[in-house]
Amino acid sequence: MSIRRARREAPKAEINITNLVDVTMTLLVVFMIVAPMLKQGLVIELPQSRVADNIKSDDKVILVECDDKMNIQINHGEVILGTIEQTIRNLRQEFGEVPVQIRADKDLKYGDLVNIWGEIRAAGVESIGVELVQTKVGT
Repeated sequence: MSIRRARREAPKAEINITNLVDVTMTLLVVFMIVAPMLKQGLVIELPQSRVADNIKSDDKVILVECDDKMNIQINHGEVILGTIEQTIRNLRQEFGEVPVQIRADKDLKYGDLVNIWGEIRAAGVESIGVELVQTKVGT
């Protein structure tokens, strides 16, 4: 009886690409699901109008956001009502004469919106845009 030795094959220097693709696709799906949840800003339900001529997102603008609970943000930074004027002045000195756009919740009280509007006007802003959602034709 002869004893045979099992020959070992030399290890292969190959990468198993299937596992790499599986992990990559899984991460892609996770990021696609999580990315919309990372949106900064307040939760605001905008008022609707038949005509909505909003400023494009790539335009330079000072964005004033206010939700229905009077939480105010200017360019995604928290502010209180009494500091809006000075914050707007500082931003206009930094960025120049850029337009001001208001994103206010449709359930915000009219008086609160007028107070915010007055603070912006006190900062020397002549033209203020209001962001709206355009309704579909026929509704």
